[in-house]
Amino acid sequence: MKNILNVLLLVLLTSPIFSQSYNSKAIELNNNLDANYQLVIGTKLQMSLPKGFTKSTSYNGFSHKIAGTSIVITELPGDVNRNFLGFDKKSLFKSGVIVDKTTFYKINGFDAMLIEGKQSAYNKVYTRIMLVIGDVYRSYLVSASVFSTASDNHKQDVKDVLLGVIYNAELKSNMLDRFDFSVDVSGTVLKKGNLMLSSMTYTDDGFVPSNTEDKTSFMIREQAAINPLSDAEKKTLSVKLFDLYPLEWVNDMSREPKAISINNLNGYEIFSMGKNKDLFKMELIYQVILFREQNYYVLVGLTYGNFEENLRMFKKVAKTFKPQK
Repeated sequence: MKNILNVLLLVLLTSPIFSQSYNSKAIELNNNLDANYQLVIGTKLQMSLPKGFTKSTSYNGFSHKIAGTSIVITELPGDVNRNFLGFDKKSLFKSGVIVDKTTFYKINGFDAMLIEGKQSAYNKVYTRIMLVIGDVYRSYLVSASVFSTASDNHKQDVKDVLLGVIYNAELKSNMLDRFDFSVDVSGTVLKKGNLMLSSMTYTDDGFVPSNTEDKTSFMIREQAAINPLSDAEKKTLSVKLFDLYPLEWVNDMSREPKAISINNLNGYEIFSMGKNKDLFKMELIYQVILFREQNYYVLVGLTYGNFEENLRMFKKVAKTFKPQK
């Protein structure tokens, strides 16, 4: 996630000259909506997928389990032409992607950029195909990862899926619709984040990351356990997840997980303060893990200020957590 955010944070510049230069080279495509297209929940995109792809349960997008291919859809804040600038070769190289080719398109009249390259991760090499499309109000990144050993036909199928996308600015969409759970943040400072990757995200100013001094945020994500967990393993998991945060914990605060039950889901609550090792600032971390069959939900509140008030808010919001099915 950090690498993706690093790329997205580089899109804060604008360049009319750049826009004019690529528009003259753009390849025009016209995609026609038919019965094979389906709406990407929570977006203004419709996509037609070949056989073998199914909706992912762990991110907003689709996966081909046999081929090991993933297609992830992310909404980007702001003008698509500005966002193009964050996906140049140098910026993507910082996130581990080596760009082989960049092609500009106009898809049904909307500006788009297709990026083809490769990336190494987990001792494997992937072919990366990414499409950025949108208008002056919003953009979407459709990012595909394909094993480099996959057949040329499969890679072409994936490329065709991305270039076959239909962006419809008139479609009603809500980023929160992609999640099968909800929380109530009414009466708090929290606002829906303008960027959501794999987590439902709220911040104190609506921007991800927050631009305020406290940088208060509350995030919820769903995870799947590889195997059913015993009660002891659930408690151990809660502690291990909490200890991943890069903090030097204060000695006089307990990090012992406490049993908690919310909407008939049982789990563990942990909170503590410490000095962030990267920013050298005191930070409060609030975490709740709730277990449901073989899945579990991770609720995390983070803040650099107003610790007592924000802790009360985190606890209040966590108690409103509700799975929708």
